Amino acid sequence: MKRMAKIGITLAAVISLVAYYQRNNLFSSPEPVITSSAPLLPELPRSQAAIVYFEYEPDPKNYEDQQLQLRVVRRNDQRLYLVDEAKPEKGRITYYALNGSVNTTDARRLSDLPIQPSRWIHLVKYTAEINNINSEAWLTSETNTVAGQTKYSSISEVIFWVKDSLQQASPALAYTQPLWPTNGPVGDSKIFKQTPVFQLPPQKKYGSESKPLDEPVANLRKVGWNIGEDRFKLLYAGEVAELMNYSSAQNRRGITQFDARQLDQAADWLAQRLPSSTFAVDFEPANPAADGWQWDMNDPSFRKTMYELSDKIYKKHRKLFFSWIGDPLTFTFQGKNFKLDGYANDNWSADKKKIDDYLTLHQHPEDIQQVQLPSPVVLMTGFGYTSSTVNTSDATDQPAHVWKAPVNWYLRTLDMLNIKSLTAPPTVKFINFFWPYEDKPSDARRSHTRRFKVGRGTKGYIRQLDNRVMYPMNLVRDAVFVHLCNPRVFYTNYWIFGQSYDPYQTLRYAKINGNLSCVSQNTGGFFVYDYQGSDQPACPTLGEDYMGKDALGVAAMVQAHELFAKHQLILDGSQVRESYAFDYQRSTQKFQKATWQNDTGEFARAFKFNQPWLQVWRNPKTGNRLLLFQDTFAEAFEPVQFTVTINGKKIQRTADGNALYIEAL
Repeated sequence: MKRMAKIGITLAAVISLVAYYQRNNLFSSPEPVITSSAPLLPELPRSQAAIVYFEYEPDPKNYEDQQLQLRVVRRNDQRLYLVDEAKPEKGRITYYALNGSVNTTDARRLSDLPIQPSRWIHLVKYTAEINNINSEAWLTSETNTVAGQTKYSSISEVIFWVKDSLQQASPALAYTQPLWPTNGPVGDSKIFKQTPVFQLPPQKKYGSESKPLDEPVANLRKVGWNIGEDRFKLLYAGEVAELMNYSSAQNRRGITQFDARQLDQAADWLAQRLPSSTFAVDFEPANPAADGWQWDMNDPSFRKTMYELSDKIYKKHRKLFFSWIGDPLTFTFQGKNFKLDGYANDNWSADKKKIDDYLTLHQHPEDIQQVQLPSPVVLMTGFGYTSSTVNTSDATDQPAHVWKAPVNWYLRTLDMLNIKSLTAPPTVKFINFFWPYEDKPSDARRSHTRRFKVGRGTKGYIRQLDNRVMYPMNLVRDAVFVHLCNPRVFYTNYWIFGQSYDPYQTLRYAKINGNLSCVSQNTGGFFVYDYQGSDQPACPTLGEDYMGKDALGVAAMVQAHELFAKHQLILDGSQVRESYAFDYQRSTQKFQKATWQNDTGEFARAFKFNQPWLQVWRNPKTGNRLLLFQDTFAEAFEPVQFTVTINGKKIQRTADGNALYIEAL
């Protein structure tokens, strides 16, 4: 795990929150839940529909499973709705996020709007012993030192689709969406098998250090998955130790203390260590006190050393190299210092900034000065680890019925992409590196609502206890696609995942009826799953982990590239970005003008004003354009109309809830 890269609550945020609570006696007053403005339609006696969970068979005797009791109902408009029949607990509040969206009337209620059948749905229910998730969620973390006691919180995450017996045909989607047949283990999501053949241009590659070993190579190739030896790779502390031995490093004089000859040798060794055309060092030694000197990120000369090392590797070997952890892209703007710390810089309020500072930056990019790069040839973008349930400091002023955190990571990472495009020279390429899971703060709550059988004649069930909340698959797909539209993004890399489709492999890191499995015994007692049954299954002999939920994260990445392939004639690398004013109307509101500036601040502006964003990419050779529109503050499936005039032509369209709308013009 990338311990140093996983994001904790920043000191500045903690200090500001401490001051806030000292002024306000630590807790806000309870705010009553706002009911729907319109009465709910009557239910029909039979829904003739069913929820099909992803690897989740609830236990009626388990407390955590009963905290979320979903039911699908059909109302007299013949449409399907979700209902949570779990009874609220005294002194605790609940919040719901459905495909990354919330109930716009009150986020503490599940959406009142209809859902669509045969669509992937990701639902998170957050329960806590607080009054306002925006300003008090941090009190549920052990990092809280003000109140004296960590407040209770729990997460219930479920992924599912709804089977509608009355549905005449499956929805026509622009991407492949395999549906699993039961609540049991999925294993193979079928994304590689069912996705039709598509080809990508050489300047757009994607993949992972991991590879689904049970998938025929031909299926990976037909969707452009990079299985070549040149695929992206991370080197870790073991390889750095090898480099130190090769370089005969002595007296704790590591990479930052190398002379010119040693640095040349290090560049050659690293470039020849593996066949990857793009690679990075992720140095996280088991004993930093003893080994940190080898790759000393605290040395003032670390940035300069990494820049020179990257430059040497590129000039001699034509390979792209950077340090995964270290000094980020920095610059000054109107007297303030900015650090774009990769995907980890997850909120606009970090480092004593405000979102208005970034909006001003977008409006006056000519004032950006003193840009310092960690590499002269490649820069990392992407997302991951950031929590959407424990809020960042961007929304602490919001009332209790509002919950903006589920879209914070999404709009922030896209804004970071725009800012890096403004600041980095045009010759610098971008790699989109992501891992779509929460891991912030260090004690972020895990969801236990994942329980299924592992097969091979076993009699019990396995439950995932170390189950990080996943980013909604729809937003993962959209984020990857928006990155792909940027001509400087040349590679998309999904960090790692279990390489086996066999659910029996979950027993590798598990407790089996209270006893540690073979692998867990040899790794300090670490386990991920808990198996309970009347039998005692044997430890798996295959040395690979189960793919599990990563099957859906990987699928979202494949879907994004499938979409890109359909528009690659426009997005051929020469495309330029355009911005236009627009009007929009959600299902319960009148048409309104979006706050707009002809700049690159559409994502920050969307977050500040709770509004949609719009982008256009134009191919200068053909004049053809690709229109992107998204209302991340709409509910998951509510219709959102928008109007925009492009090249003298008025365009009126309707978007599907908070999903990304894409159209070639």
